[in-house]
Amino acid sequence: MAPPRLVPSPPPTQALSSKTFVPPPLDGSITLPELFEWHLVHSPNHPLFMFSRENGDVRTIFWPEAVRAIHTGARLVRKALGWQPGLKNPPVVAILAAADTITYFTMMMSVMRAGYIVFPISPRNSAAAVAHLISKVATKHVFVGREQAMVDLSQDALKILRAQHSNFSEPEFTPIPLFEDLFLNSLDDPDDIPFERGEPDNTIIYLHSSGSTAFPKPVPWTNYRFAQLALIPYFGERDLTGVVFSLHTMPMYHGMGILQLCWTPSCGLVISAFEPSSPAHVPTPQSHFQAAIATNSDIIFCVPAIIEAWSRKPDYVEWLATRDGVLFGGGPLNKAAGDYLTSWGVSIFILYGSTEGGIMSPILPAKVGYDWDYFRYPGNITPHMVPYGNGTYEFVMLENPFCRPSVINTKINGIDAYATSDLFTEHSEKPGYWRVYGRTDDQIMHSTGEKTNPGPLENMLNQDPHVQSSVMFGRGEFQAGVIIDPKAEFKFDPSDENKLAEFRNKIWPTVQRMNEYAPQHSRLFKEMIIVSKPSKPFQYTAKSTARRQAIINDYADEIAALYAAVADSTQSTIPSPKEWDSVSILDFVRAVVNSVLKHGVKDDDDIFQHGCDSLQATWIRNSLLRALRDSAEIDTRHLVDNFVYDNPTILSMASFLGNVVAGATQESTSSVASRVAAMRAMVEKYTADDFPIHSAPATNGSPNSQAHVVLLTGSTGALGSYLLSELVKNPSVSRVYALNRPRLADAAPLKERQKSALIDRGIEADTILGSDKVKLLEGDLRAPEFGLAKDIFVEMQSSVSHIIHNAWPVDFNLLLGSFDASVKGLRTLIDFALTSKLPLPPTLVTRTL
Repeated sequence: MAPPRLVPSPPPTQALSSKTFVPPPLDGSITLPELFEWHLVHSPNHPLFMFSRENGDVRTIFWPEAVRAIHTGARLVRKALGWQPGLKNPPVVAILAAADTITYFTMMMSVMRAGYIVFPISPRNSAAAVAHLISKVATKHVFVGREQAMVDLSQDALKILRAQHSNFSEPEFTPIPLFEDLFLNSLDDPDDIPFERGEPDNTIIYLHSSGSTAFPKPVPWTNYRFAQLALIPYFGERDLTGVVFSLHTMPMYHGMGILQLCWTPSCGLVISAFEPSSPAHVPTPQSHFQAAIATNSDIIFCVPAIIEAWSRKPDYVEWLATRDGVLFGGGPLNKAAGDYLTSWGVSIFILYGSTEGGIMSPILPAKVGYDWDYFRYPGNITPHMVPYGNGTYEFVMLENPFCRPSVINTKINGIDAYATSDLFTEHSEKPGYWRVYGRTDDQIMHSTGEKTNPGPLENMLNQDPHVQSSVMFGRGEFQAGVIIDPKAEFKFDPSDENKLAEFRNKIWPTVQRMNEYAPQHSRLFKEMIIVSKPSKPFQYTAKSTARRQAIINDYADEIAALYAAVADSTQSTIPSPKEWDSVSILDFVRAVVNSVLKHGVKDDDDIFQHGCDSLQATWIRNSLLRALRDSAEIDTRHLVDNFVYDNPTILSMASFLGNVVAGATQESTSSVASRVAAMRAMVEKYTADDFPIHSAPATNGSPNSQAHVVLLTGSTGALGSYLLSELVKNPSVSRVYALNRPRLADAAPLKERQKSALIDRGIEADTILGSDKVKLLEGDLRAPEFGLAKDIFVEMQSSVSHIIHNAWPVDFNLLLGSFDASVKGLRTLIDFALTSKLPLPPTLVTRTL
């Protein structure tokens, strides 16, 4: 093996006074997985993770526990891939999941500790993009999130792989381990997972470029690159050892999240996150803030949209002023909001970086003020600023001993360099301080930190027979919009609302096709389409392409007016209720939700488990508020910002609106007493009617002496699949009625869904589904006789000896009202058991207790 290629020593700025953290060798002589092994021995009392539990307690995970969990994960990975000693050219193992921070972090390190190349893939990519990335790096195995949306995404990507890459060897797909799978195994013998060190230039992780295009590019990071990136905190102006970083909204598949893999062992910063759970907690401004307080976080990282929401709450601002600072990145922060926070003593830090270059702003400066949106490049970065016109400069990043960009696309004076395509302007009074201005390639940076690359999307829109050209916009805004220039024969005055609506409808099929291609944050809603005015014709270049910035400048007033109107009028094509009774409200909410989501959901489904993202949640919220204002004539400004998150089902949203119309006070959280009262009311609701009294028929034999007959609910889920498999294998079981919800309109038939669920978990599907024991049924536990055919229901009443009620929503973010339908279904199962025709009623086992 070649001797390690060493990195120069950084400035001694970290771990200056820590008694628990011992800095490891940071010259590249040991690899990233070995840094973790170092801290297992040398920093046993230093924390790595913190999270607050639901009961308010704070759980701290120290380095030894975390490293043991990584060892556990490495064993799982090696077992899944059949590892053999002396592995050459290790294959790529992808992670396609929206797992919680700690689980995701641990799994990435587990893959590398096992000796494989890890590839975290953003679950916000389209299926086509996921298929492209998997095939591009010859991925051998994919750990998939357990949420249905992730399963669907992986299956759609697999279909594309089979259709478009027929010669490609399909990877295996398995569910990602849970936190409990990794951290609850106390036994650890690292000798049974011997580590095989790779060369400095060996790739150990792939990242990918922005998901705003259909086909993002994989970007490799090597052992040597990680050694360089680990030094970034040492070029800041603060000692970060022991400093608690709130990363509650940071997806670990993003570059900043991945950098924590090397920053935590290099400088000893501590990560605070949400409590591990599956599905992962869906962050909101309120839940993030409360979690940061609970963990006493020092630096709060979040996207601009959350900071702007916090700036409107005086008590939030007061607490933030007691912290070391707020760190934002990925998009521009509203200047007025940042200045307001600064005026109250909140330090605002900007984070600037990329997959190709790493982090190029200081982590962190000693002091900031009202020019918080400017920064000076740290000592590990060698900038070359290329004039671009109008006082702007393109930042080109030159290689130096501390930093070689992961992508080299140019040379400056013979030195390898990376031209970022990012445009900057220099501070008028502080030479050497720079502010991000935009992109040479017109990439749109939203306030959420996500980016839209308009080129491919505009090209699709321009294929419409009614469209001459299109220009997308949305920098610094929550969502994207577009200005359309119609072809000459279709031009009209867009001030005519009827003609505007008619034109939008004409091009809508093309927009829908574009939306299928685009990532979620880049999709267009009908109301976000502006049409060019005869008085403001598009400006074109000599090549007949639209002059983007000139057109956006011309339509600045129209764009501003559009965003101002978003909160006031959304989904206006759906009529508001004429009467605000419970039935009308439920019908209206159902219409709004199903118009925003890509597919219909049932009234008691959690919309966030069906792919709803923050942008879509905003449109649902605005649509409901518009109806309250316009039809019910209610001032909605007093309502909490996140009521869609607090009421994530159609039923609970309808109930929320009903309470608003009735004048009930709305609180984002309720008191313990009121919650207890609500639970007791639900118990009363479903026990008010007497339970049936089981009447045993006359029998000469032993009670229920026949072979066991099992009614299993929720067999298409993860646990349900394993239960079904075990029941079929059990010789004492003669029949299994597998009862599942009726499929959605766009879902596969039950047998296909069951087969897919079994295959995903490595269970022999053909054997299980081919068994004479199994009878797959679609029904509704809340319906009379479960909505089944009469003869089937009678047959079950006369034969079922055991009931395993597995179909229960496992989501601790749901409010009590969202469980109403599930509790009703449980009551009907109890009634079913007590009206059994057998001598003894069936034994009922449920996940709810």
